[in-house]
Amino acid sequence: MSTFRLPYGYKTAPNWPSLYWPFGPGFDPLNLIADIPHSLYYLSGIWAFAVLAKSRTLKWYILITIPFVFVLGGAITSFVTGSIMGVALSFVYNAGFFVMSTWIPFLWALIHILIVLISSYSTITAIL
Repeated sequence: MSTFRLPYGYKTAPNWPSLYWPFGPGFDPLNLIADIPHSLYYLSGIWAFAVLAKSRTLKWYILITIPFVFVLGGAITSFVTGSIMGVALSFVYNAGFFVMSTWIPFLWALIHILIVLISSYSTITAIL
C-alpha cells in the first residue's frame, strides 16, 4: 500500500490532449506546485496519455496527402538545386574553355541525390 496522497478535488485525468500552459490568465506561481486539473496521478491516467499520444492518427485524406507533399517538396528542391549546380558547372567549364561531356551533369546529379539521401535519413527519423 502506498502512502501517496492525492490532492483534494482530484477526480480523474484531464481530457486528452491537455497540454498545460501555466502562464495564462489567473497565473499564480504558488499553484504551480500542485496544479490539480492538469496533473496525472494514477497509473491508468499516465498510461492512457502515453498510449493516446502515440496512437493518435490523422484523418485519411491528410495521410494520403503526406507522400504527395514529400514528392512535391523533393521535386522543387531537385529543380532548384539542379539549376544552381547546372549554372555553376556551366560557369566553371566556360571559364576554363573546357568541353563538357553529357556524363558530367549526370554524375553531379547522382552525387547530389546520394548526398540528399544520406543527409535526409537522420532528419526524417527525427521528424517521424
